[in-house]
Amino acid sequence: MTPSKTPAPIERPESVQINAWSGGEPPNTNPLPANTPWAQVKPRDELPLHMLAPAVPVDQRRWEHPDVGWGLLLPENEALEPAGRATAADAPAAIQALLAARPGSPVLRWMPRHGNSHLRRYGADGKARDLDIAAPTPGDGEDRIPRYLLIYASPALIPWEVQYALNMSTYVGRLDLEGRALDNYIEALLSDWRTGACEVRAPVVWSVDHGAPDISWLMERTVADRLWQSVEQDADLGQRLRLKGAQGTRAALVSALAERKPGLVVTTSHGMTGPLGDGASLAAQLGLPVDINHEVLRIEELQAWQPSGAIWYAHACCAAGSDSRSRYAGLLAHDANISRIVNGVAAAAGATVAPLPRALLGAPSPLRAFVGHVEPTFDWTMRDPVTKQVLVRVLCDALYTQLFQQDMRTPIGYALRDHFKEAGAFFGSLNDAIVQVNQNVPGMRNWALYRRLVALDRQTVVILGDPTVSLPLLQKH
Repeated sequence: MTPSKTPAPIERPESVQINAWSGGEPPNTNPLPANTPWAQVKPRDELPLHMLAPAVPVDQRRWEHPDVGWGLLLPENEALEPAGRATAADAPAAIQALLAARPGSPVLRWMPRHGNSHLRRYGADGKARDLDIAAPTPGDGEDRIPRYLLIYASPALIPWEVQYALNMSTYVGRLDLEGRALDNYIEALLSDWRTGACEVRAPVVWSVDHGAPDISWLMERTVADRLWQSVEQDADLGQRLRLKGAQGTRAALVSALAERKPGLVVTTSHGMTGPLGDGASLAAQLGLPVDINHEVLRIEELQAWQPSGAIWYAHACCAAGSDSRSRYAGLLAHDANISRIVNGVAAAAGATVAPLPRALLGAPSPLRAFVGHVEPTFDWTMRDPVTKQVLVRVLCDALYTQLFQQDMRTPIGYALRDHFKEAGAFFGSLNDAIVQVNQNVPGMRNWALYRRLVALDRQTVVILGDPTVSLPLLQKH
């Protein structure tokens, strides 16, 4: 690479923060290491999966079209005959009913030996074909991977990293519900939430600001405030509500949800990641929003609110869940504060879906979808280190411009497509930086670290719920 293509030098901040709160010490701040040993080689598990799928002549929002398609992803089940693995015979009755209601939709299988590179598709004749995740031919026909995929499995059975990889080339969501909770969601999905509909004109944006330099200050201004700028100017969203400052309490949020039944809920706050010494308590309140008074939103407080088909985006650490090993593990010294948080969460909670989305997706009148992080967000990754420009424009565009399109309904998976493309773009620029680190280009270690953090931040956002769900179109008055 020629010197003219080398980016301007950047300085590492003295410390970085994550949007997690464990109920006391240690704080969520750490100095960055002086060296970046991982940038000397290309770690295989961090390489991006490229968007190589050919373009199709149909609007990608039309998931019912056979050249776009919807499919079900289940764990491999060797107890079934190969032909039976092409069906959902081993899935609960509600999942089988969903598959039957979408005729022609295939069942795919995932097995550990495929990692995040392939999915297996069985034919009615029992023959198996392994299909490349990175370069799928979209659609529901033979040898194809549908553009929309619903994973029905816990992240302990089909890991988060498989969902991360699929986000590069498909629109994917996950359900990890059982029993009555699963029935609630599937019944609402099949009826398109005909009972107890949410109010699309009443989005609620709630944010917590503990004051600079706390990361909550930055999240409010870069995510909540910027999204609100668009929402506030839209005359069709006249029942909107902004809660911030002294209104950043859990009581204010609970009251607004119950009174307004919003179609879109956006929250920015710390996510609860403690107490680190009590694994059961940590797992029970993992990722729950922490309000302005450092009080945790309790799930039981939401019983007066039926989500009724709302879509919730939560910008908070572990809002969607946690993994058995954090992708940030090894970034800082093992005994550093942030390392203690991310490693403590992994040890206590493991690979799991957080309790808030699980409860709301399984409610009697459930959410349509919950979108959130499996990992923390770093303050350093929210702005360009040279220009200081905010780097969450694509996210705000997804939650407003894309989701509220009125020519036709926009599935949540499609609305977030460019957010996941950003992850691929930053992984690509990370690899460029690693090459330059190995060429001893001055300043590239800082760029490599920065790009890795940004890429992981974008990559670890997930959709919980079916990726085809969309907000209803606004009704003309």
